[in-house]
Amino acid sequence: MLYARAISLRNCGRFTVVASDFGSDYRTHTHLTSEALYAGLTRGATWRPHLINLKEDSETFTISYDVAAMPIWFLPGMFISEGSHRLPDSDLDTNAFNVVHEFYPSTSKRYAFKKGCLEEKKRPYHVPTYGTIEAVKPDQRVETCAFSPRKDLLETLAEGQTFLLGKKRTMFQIVSISPVVHGEGWEGVCRTGWLELPPNYGGLFKSFETLAATMRYLILRGTTREAVRYVEFLFDSPLRIPDFYLDLIPFGVDMPGRETST
Repeated sequence: MLYARAISLRNCGRFTVVASDFGSDYRTHTHLTSEALYAGLTRGATWRPHLINLKEDSETFTISYDVAAMPIWFLPGMFISEGSHRLPDSDLDTNAFNVVHEFYPSTSKRYAFKKGCLEEKKRPYHVPTYGTIEAVKPDQRVETCAFSPRKDLLETLAEGQTFLLGKKRTMFQIVSISPVVHGEGWEGVCRTGWLELPPNYGGLFKSFETLAATMRYLILRGTTREAVRYVEFLFDSPLRIPDFYLDLIPFGVDMPGRETST
């Protein structure tokens, strides 16, 4: 059995996670990854200290977090404004920065040790000394869904709770949360909700819409190419999660045993 709760959060401060830069104009993500939500909404309860091998870092999330010890997971969180996940410019803000009189990078020079001596050289063209950083303004809504084979883990979440999320440790607060619902297992062509998937999973869909694309993941929703097993949660808008997504979750969810053609 798999249980789920729909969650709405708000950011209590400016949210910035650099997504891309054009020259020195940095853009920010308007979503939260599943991993960021797990780390934040569990308050790092299963984090395990470890040494990072910078040369051979696998970036495997389960090295840092023991998800099996607290088997709860989250769909990627979407910033929503006026019913759309495409934030208007009025919900975003941009600050300018200017680096001056710094040892490195400076406005014109850089320094390097060569054979034990400090050498002064011109600043590389690719080191920005001024530009802009985009942020999501405070009090914007983020929609996500938590699910777990353990109902009691979902029941610990409550309206008004606050959490720290993202590299800048922005405070987020739960503003509304649904009752716990259980999932029903089905089989057929599935129209999914927003999922975070490896880049090569796009071929599993007949059609899909992409919210974000990086070298590590895609955030997309769409219609599966073939019939699959999936779990359906009857929220106000039904949520369907296919088996190939569940197979990626570190706690390994078993699909409910009901199979029906749709």
